Amino acid sequence: MVHAVVGHVVSVATDTMHVEAAPAQGVRSGRPRLAALDVLRGGTVALMILVENQGNGRHAFPGVAHARWDGLGMADVVFPLFLFVVGASMAFAVHDCTWPRIVRRAATLYVLGVVVTELRWLGVLQRIALCYLLAAVVVRFLSRRHQLLLGAGVLWGWWLFLTAHPTTPDGYGDPWLFNPSGLASTPAATVNVLAGYWAIGLLREHGAVVVARLGAGCVAVGLLWAMVHPLNKRLWTGSFVLLTVGLSTLALVALLHADARPRLTRAFEAFGRNAVALYVASELVSNVLHDIGARAWLYRQVFVPWAGLHGGSLAYALAVVGAWWLVAYGLWRRRWFLSV
Repeated sequence: MVHAVVGHVVSVATDTMHVEAAPAQGVRSGRPRLAALDVLRGGTVALMILVENQGNGRHAFPGVAHARWDGLGMADVVFPLFLFVVGASMAFAVHDCTWPRIVRRAATLYVLGVVVTELRWLGVLQRIALCYLLAAVVVRFLSRRHQLLLGAGVLWGWWLFLTAHPTTPDGYGDPWLFNPSGLASTPAATVNVLAGYWAIGLLREHGAVVVARLGAGCVAVGLLWAMVHPLNKRLWTGSFVLLTVGLSTLALVALLHADARPRLTRAFEAFGRNAVALYVASELVSNVLHDIGARAWLYRQVFVPWAGLHGGSLAYALAVVGAWWLVAYGLWRRRWFLSV
């Protein structure tokens, strides 16, 4: 029954996606693009697939697993990095979009999220949809100064709330409100989206050096704030927001300099041009492999014998990323770009 419902929802969601075929290699059409942003988006999606496709979560390779509670690992940076990229992309499109299109895009992302989580109302794409919609409202109705004040107020208010209502891993509270994709921390996560939008505006006005300094400043302030307000992805704390915003900003600036070396970044650009489609497809295939037992069999029989429990988990995940890169590269070579 669930698979029948999911299949129907997939058909509805995919009807709202369209294929953009570029006229020729190197020719840009439509709204302007920033190649470094495509590369950053692609690298982020590749990391998302890597993190979510460990052969066995209990034996995840060190550094690829999420922190259990306070702290920060590589896996914890991936989701906020993607939110930052969503905001940066908004800077090229949101003011030209009509409200029906903005709402349709958010609704499509949300429905796709429900599909890949097998009819759960909260998840990665669902949070992206909500944060995108909230950020679009903020940037369309508020000046940058008021946007910054609102962002600071959200992080400050969330800190005060968490201080007044301390939580632990075992006393997490209502999962609708308190989880990495819950409703309570969605305003704080929206600040990651807004930061991406601000970063593009500042790049246009002041250049990469100023933006890099601001990114480094966010990292420093986030680490200092973490002394009294710990880094915590599951609660999406203010220190976690500032640190991940800073790291995302520095990554974007670094990739701007890599634009002059396209061979170094082309592999990730292929991922970035079809980011949502590839992520959704990877999640759907992963669900099927898990349901039929193929994922566990491949992990135990193919990867563990030569790489061990933890190394096998990583090797399986890398194989999955490699397989999806082949799909991404094929789409990129044919200039087929699926967009929401």
